[in-house]
Amino acid sequence: MSEIIEQPLEDFVEEEINKIKEVDIVVGIPSYNNAYTIAKVIESFGEGLEKYYPGFRCLIVNSDGNSKDGTAEIVRKIKVPKGIKKIVTCYRGPSGKGSSFRTIFEIARRLDTKVCVVSDADTRSINPHWCYALVNPVLCLGYGYVTPYYTRDKHDATITNALVYPTTRALYGLRVRQPIGGDFSFSNGVLQILTRKKYWERYSYLSKFGIDIWMTTTAMNEGFRICQTALGAKVHDVKDPGKDLSSMFIQVVGTMFDLIGCYEYRWKNVIGSNQGYIFGEFKFVEVEKIKVNFKKLLKKFYLGLGRYSRVWECILDRDTFIEFKSRLGSSRSKKIIIPIGLWAKIVYDYACAYNFVKDGEKELVLESMLPLYFLRTASFIREAALFDDEIADAVVEGNAGVFERMKEYLISRWDYYRESGKAISIKNKIL
Repeated sequence: MSEIIEQPLEDFVEEEINKIKEVDIVVGIPSYNNAYTIAKVIESFGEGLEKYYPGFRCLIVNSDGNSKDGTAEIVRKIKVPKGIKKIVTCYRGPSGKGSSFRTIFEIARRLDTKVCVVSDADTRSINPHWCYALVNPVLCLGYGYVTPYYTRDKHDATITNALVYPTTRALYGLRVRQPIGGDFSFSNGVLQILTRKKYWERYSYLSKFGIDIWMTTTAMNEGFRICQTALGAKVHDVKDPGKDLSSMFIQVVGTMFDLIGCYEYRWKNVIGSNQGYIFGEFKFVEVEKIKVNFKKLLKKFYLGLGRYSRVWECILDRDTFIEFKSRLGSSRSKKIIIPIGLWAKIVYDYACAYNFVKDGEKELVLESMLPLYFLRTASFIREAALFDDEIADAVVEGNAGVFERMKEYLISRWDYYRESGKAISIKNKIL
C-alpha cells in the first residue's frame, strides 16, 4: 500500500499540474463562504509574491468547499500578477478544513514545491508582507515549519489560550504561541510527512478542524526546525466561544489528545520549555475588540453540570473532583471560577481518560469537557477584565507555565491508567 495520500483531484487540475510541471512556492487558501474577505487574501499574496519573489515559479491555489455565496467565482475573477499561476478547485472528500488542505498538499506535492503556505480566507488584517514573513524562513533560513505570531484580542482564540497552547508547550517543550493559528508555511520535507496516507486514516478529525494541531504537533515531533513569524495583528471573522466553537473544540481537542497518545515516548522525557526563534519584528498593536457573552458561557456550563456531573466524577482524580466540587457552592453563582491550577489538572485528567477509555466512549469524554471549557473561558474573562491585550497575553504565558510545573500530575495519572492494563468504561460506571 502506498504511503502517499493520492488525493483525487478534478480533471482540469490534473491537466494544469501536467502543464505547470514544477513550482517553487505554493500558496493555498482553503475557503467556505468567504466571499467578503477572500479577495483581499488572494490579492495580498499575489502582490507579495510579485514583490518579494519575482524570479520564482509561484502558484496560488484556492481549495473551496462548494461555497454557496460565490466565493470560488470571485477568486476566478481576481487578476494575479503576470507570471503567477492560479488554480481554483473544489476539493473532494469529507466536508472540512482538513479536506481542503489535503487537496492543496496533493497539488504542492505533485509539483515538487520548495515552500508551501496555507492561510485563512477570512483574515481582514492581511497585507503583502505576510507572504515574505511566511515564505522566507523556509526558503532562505532552512526552517521546516513556520507558525504565526500575532497580536489578537484577549478574548480571541479561546481554545488556543485556555487549552492548546499551554498543553502543547508543556508536553513538547517548545513555546509555539499559535499552534492552530491558521497561517503556516513548511518545506517539501514536511509536505512529504503531511501527505502520508497512514495519518489520514488514523485520526478521526483530520479532515476537519483537527488539521492545524496535527500539522504543528507532527512537525514538532518529527525532527523539523520550527520558528514563529511576526505577522502583526490577526483580525478575522470572529466566533463567539459560547455559540460557535463546540464542533471545533471537539475536533481540535480530540486530535490533540490522539497525538498525546501517539507521542507518549517523546513528551514523557521533556522537561520545561524553550522560546524558539521569532522571525521579524513583533510589537503589540491595538486590535478590534471582541464581545463575548459571559452569561451564555455560564448558562452552558450549568446545563452541562446537570448532564455530565457523574461523568466528571468518573474522569477526574478523586482529590481533583473534590476541589472542583468545592468551587461550585450551593447555588448558581456568577462568581464561580476554575483557577488555572485546577484547570491544568482537569485537562490532564481528560487527556488520560480520552486515551484509555473504550473507543466508543471518546466522543462522550470530549462532549463532557465542553462545559468545563466554557467555565474556564468565563473565568479568564473575569480575570482579564481590567487587562489590556498585552497584559492578558502575559497572563496566558504564566498560565502555560503552570501547565509545565504540573506535568508530573499528568505523568502520574497516565501511568496509573497504563498500569491498570485495560480500557476503562465511563458508561458502565455511571449506569
